[in-house]
Amino acid sequence: MAVDPGDSAAVSLRVSDADRDAAIELLKERTADGTLTLDEFAERVGAALTSQTRGALDAVTVDLPGLAPQDGQRRSPTHTVVSVMSGVGKKGRWRCGSRVTVVAVMGGAFLDFRGAEIDAAEVHVTAVAFWGGIDIVVPEGIDVVLDGLPIMGGKSAQIKNVPRLPGSPRIYVHAYPIMGGISVRSRPRRTTEEIESNGDIDSDTTATAVPVDGTVTLMFSDISNYSGINERLGDVAANELLREYSKVVRGCAEAQSGHVVKSTGDGLMLAFPSALRALRAAVDIQQALAKRNVDTVDEHLHAHIGMHSGEVVRDGNDYLGGAVIIASRLTDAAQQDEILVSSVVRELAAGVREFTFEASREVTLKGVAETRQAYPVAWQSTTEPPTG
Repeated sequence: MAVDPGDSAAVSLRVSDADRDAAIELLKERTADGTLTLDEFAERVGAALTSQTRGALDAVTVDLPGLAPQDGQRRSPTHTVVSVMSGVGKKGRWRCGSRVTVVAVMGGAFLDFRGAEIDAAEVHVTAVAFWGGIDIVVPEGIDVVLDGLPIMGGKSAQIKNVPRLPGSPRIYVHAYPIMGGISVRSRPRRTTEEIESNGDIDSDTTATAVPVDGTVTLMFSDISNYSGINERLGDVAANELLREYSKVVRGCAEAQSGHVVKSTGDGLMLAFPSALRALRAAVDIQQALAKRNVDTVDEHLHAHIGMHSGEVVRDGNDYLGGAVIIASRLTDAAQQDEILVSSVVRELAAGVREFTFEASREVTLKGVAETRQAYPVAWQSTTEPPTG
């Protein structure tokens, strides 16, 4: 029972384990009725467990209503999240059903349970990734069970080894990656202000929807003969061109929900939630540079681009794995003004028929044991150079 804050003697009274259990039970009820998100629940449970006095324990629950909100006042629960050749997800404050199905087909899906309202003791997530990636985030201290069956794909769990929060729901993730990747990871709890400011994502997203681990489409876009440009113009002028080039590449990537992973000296490494988006960005880059070369009398800029889709592992802000090596080596094999992609990327885009691929050629990639079939992408400049 709460005490009068003005009663200093009562506020300073020591509390027992039974008092803490009662407070946690109330927190469970308010999480079940949608008053608290999972992150807020975890934060308050942590405060309740460390409370030593009646005043500190009452502060955990003093602002909570005594009655549950009516159904009409609550958000509708989310039962299905589907991504098809795009990036979608749920984050911020959202209400989670006891069963959620998330599907990513040649795209990326993102579920952040830190801001979720959960009204069940167990949540079952069925995740299916077909040539795509699904990233699931939970607060630290929430119990997660990962099972399922990968089929030429991968699933991973990166859950911090901390004590389970008493009264917290258990999340079961049934993962079925089919030539894709599904990851579950825990992250530190956020403040209420951070949760409310982020909002929900119900449509195409930017880099937040790109899976942290799993299957992504990687692109390397390098300036052709940058060493020659640097020799002719000098360091300062060459660096100005590099900044101009970087601005073009970043703009085209962001328009297709891609993000820059890192600079590679005379180019950029980028990641996309789907092969189609990466191909669109690559064509946009080449067309933008072609137009720029027609419009300017200054030094021309040309790029060679390589692309591959595959399973990756994230190391901080970087990506690692064989897929990264193949994408990088395809870029080395690409000619000036060429977009050279792996057979995997070609197959992913073949059914849509948005792109035309030229005849394949066999390439030897440094660091890769076997030769590969690579396909140039047919793209056409939107601006023809003047004649005469």
